[in-house]
Amino acid sequence: MEFTGRHWSELLRRALEDVEPYAAAALYPHAPAVHREWLSPRLFGARRDRLLLASAGFVAPAVLARLAGIAGADGMVGLRLARNPAAPAASLVALWRGADSGRLRLLLARHAQMPRAILAEIAEGAGQVEILRALCENAGAAPDVLAALERRQLPALQRLLAINLATGADTLLALWTAAGEAAVRAQVLLHPHCPAPLLRAMPGSVLERRCLAQQARVPVALLRQLAGDGDASVRQAAAAHAAMPAQALLTLCFDPDGGVRRALAGRADLSARMAGWLLEDQDAWVRRTVARNAACPPGLLALAAGDAQAEVRRAAARHPACPAALLARLAADPASWVQAGVAYRDDLAPPLLRRLARSTDVDVLAGVARNPATSPARLARLAAHESPDVRRAVILNRMAPRDVLLPLRQDGYALHRAMVLEHPNLTDLDRWRMRGDPDAQVRFRIFGHFARQAGMRAAARSGARTRATQQALLTTMETI
Repeated sequence: MEFTGRHWSELLRRALEDVEPYAAAALYPHAPAVHREWLSPRLFGARRDRLLLASAGFVAPAVLARLAGIAGADGMVGLRLARNPAAPAASLVALWRGADSGRLRLLLARHAQMPRAILAEIAEGAGQVEILRALCENAGAAPDVLAALERRQLPALQRLLAINLATGADTLLALWTAAGEAAVRAQVLLHPHCPAPLLRAMPGSVLERRCLAQQARVPVALLRQLAGDGDASVRQAAAAHAAMPAQALLTLCFDPDGGVRRALAGRADLSARMAGWLLEDQDAWVRRTVARNAACPPGLLALAAGDAQAEVRRAAARHPACPAALLARLAADPASWVQAGVAYRDDLAPPLLRRLARSTDVDVLAGVARNPATSPARLARLAAHESPDVRRAVILNRMAPRDVLLPLRQDGYALHRAMVLEHPNLTDLDRWRMRGDPDAQVRFRIFGHFARQAGMRAAARSGARTRATQQALLTTMETI
């Protein structure tokens, strides 16, 4: 389908008549100036629509910027824009300049898109603790602004400053010196910019030691000590640390706390020796974690495949290198949940996939429906299944052919219709025929798809004209 001016005109007409403003919002960023003026009354004329758009994080910044410019004295529109993570920086600045409520100022001070210069201005002039706390929570604040906030010596700000990833090492050191709470010091130890001198001594509280055990730069000598800590939560954090020495890991395999052993079971560098021990662990979650871990040698999976717990057997079926013989065994498991774990694999032999396709269990059939090797005829039957989970799995199958997908454009679930229009095997003509979908969000996606195409074509034409003009100018100059 070649998108033409006639198609664009129909989109404009439909957007202006639509009961919701979202279709017009999809067209607005890609529309020429004259068409933007046509769309503006539909978008911004009614307060209900302004409120809907101000809360919508999926609409383009151009819509939100225009909305901020005309919001005027409507405080509720301003509040919704200030909560919207997609609100553009210029709109936030305009709202801040005209803000007359404490709640609006609080939201703007916390907004991640607020420019650093404005955050510095807010920090300099703010006296309310609530505003200062919002600034401390803002990851977009510059380190020097956070340092200035620390110099106010307000206990209510200390932990928030220690959490903020933008806080610099000097500020963290000042917080460590001034803090009277273990919670603040623990956050300083956990921070990626934690000053090196603070990582050389064992802290006193459990909370601090647990955070130290999660610090990527903790010295190995301290890490060994943390592996033997008297608190299980500290040992669990240490067991997951990438730099933990191998000998300490072997000892932790027999830790009395199941959480510690679970942390070990999920390590990417799990050795075959440790995997063998942990597959015989009394904790089913430990065995399950090992069986799913790609580091577990395939030769050990037979033990997991015979486990009394179905979750462990399913984990073995999901192991990326599970042997074919074990997969055939697990495909006949008495628990459908285990069979489903096999069905979701992309490397199944065709006979095994056909056997699983004869199941009546929804989870198994969903795995079959998502499998790229499932035949088109089978997918067509699954696309008509009564379970939405099975139909959704067909849509997620990147190999599903067009004729299987076409009926799903009328699926009873709006989510499915929104998903199917993104499928690469549909044509633009198929998507165009969905332009009258009853759901506003689906229409927004469809209108947005074609509006982007119109915008790219307009940009290409403009670029071609510019290049032609430049070439003509060069020719003239050469003639002269």
